[in-house]
Amino acid sequence: GLIFFGMGLMGDAMDPLRSYDPFLQLMSQMDRPLLGIFVGALFTALVQSSSATTAIVITMAGQGLISLEAGIALAFGANIGTCVTAQLAALGKSREALQAAMVHLLFNVAGVLVWLPFIGLLAGWVSGVSPSHPELEGSARLAAEVPRQIANAHTLVNIVNTLLFIGFTGQLARLVQRLVPVRAEEE
Repeated sequence: GLIFFGMGLMGDAMDPLRSYDPFLQLMSQMDRPLLGIFVGALFTALVQSSSATTAIVITMAGQGLISLEAGIALAFGANIGTCVTAQLAALGKSREALQAAMVHLLFNVAGVLVWLPFIGLLAGWVSGVSPSHPELEGSARLAAEVPRQIANAHTLVNIVNTLLFIGFTGQLARLVQRLVPVRAEEE
């Protein structure tokens, strides 16, 4: 309940942004997937929470500030940006800790790269399976539908990536062991 209350507060706080031209111009450029991924990754790295970034993206969509494709790109960026926390936590730790952080980074970057050419298809699919509000029009309809669609796309991507990459854990482990080898003195 507190999460939804917090999202409601964020939504109310973002209401003035609906008429702030510099912000609206920036958000209109988020439909360019690489820019959206970069902004999502950078923001997540700064706040060190992909959950917070995803909640803010969903809240912005609920205000009609971003499109579904932009929301998906920002969520992809959040998946990459969250790796910064693991990288920072591994600094000064054992090579195994560095390897674990590297696996996290490679898994998330590979997952985004797999989906990048299919953002439009993903958007179409989640639009088809998510609840719709045909009684609404324009930005009111987008504000009612897009938040759920972004959440569904984020969930679907993470589940499919896990199922897709689970068969490659051995190869990923060997790659990371070559990229970040354990030094002889550490053994």
